[in-house]
Amino acid sequence: AWGMPYEDVRFPSARGITQQGYFIPGSQRATIIIVPAFNLGRGAELHYADVFHRAGFNVLTYNSRVCTAQGWMSLGYLEVEDVLAAYDYLRSRPEVDPQRVGLHGYSAGGAAALMAMPRLPVLRSVSAEGGYHDYAAMLGLGSAVTYFDRLFQTGVIVGYRLATGYDVSVLSPLSAIREIGTRPVLLIYGSREVSLPGARLMLQEAQAHGVPAELWVVEGADHGGYLAAARDEFERRVSAFHRRMLDSTQAEVAAP
Repeated sequence: AWGMPYEDVRFPSARGITQQGYFIPGSQRATIIIVPAFNLGRGAELHYADVFHRAGFNVLTYNSRVCTAQGWMSLGYLEVEDVLAAYDYLRSRPEVDPQRVGLHGYSAGGAAALMAMPRLPVLRSVSAEGGYHDYAAMLGLGSAVTYFDRLFQTGVIVGYRLATGYDVSVLSPLSAIREIGTRPVLLIYGSREVSLPGARLMLQEAQAHGVPAELWVVEGADHGGYLAAARDEFERRVSAFHRRMLDSTQAEVAAP
């Protein structure tokens, strides 16, 4: 439907998962991995794949964990394992330069993309849209006022641990952004988005730790409405952001 060439691909991930995805070849060896959000399948974010494909990038999409045999997701923390697996898969493809790979993610996918960057130093750039900055802080954990507040917060803590085996405190792109180093970060949020204050905190934290981050606030956009609200600027800004770090000259200089 989008008119893009593609290949139906599979690759192994952690915990016995076999991921299904689409590999969309571009006109250069630089590649963008689109990290899926919540319950989105490999074909749910092709509007982003189209932007990157027309900019010349290879693109890899894959399923969220909800769409796998595992059937549940961790809001971004364990999904980092799928990002690492996707990168390992790309290393097997001759049309991909493994030193020229960036990430793009929306919502929980954006959070996972940010949390993946410290785990994989070879990644060169990341653009993240509308994700939480720190899940525990966002929910107000530890600052309950009423009995029902405390009941809700206890339910979140216990439910997350039962589902994942981890404490909800692991969901912190704010902490991860401190460890990204000199690799650039583009945060994309709508002016009407409730998580915008968290994005501003991430920007401050990045700047305090020498991370070259920028925040683009899309005027009039709510959660997920960035491309619809500013399509031309989105295509120009986001493609140019990744191209600055993924062109061959920059990649050679920046490669570890």
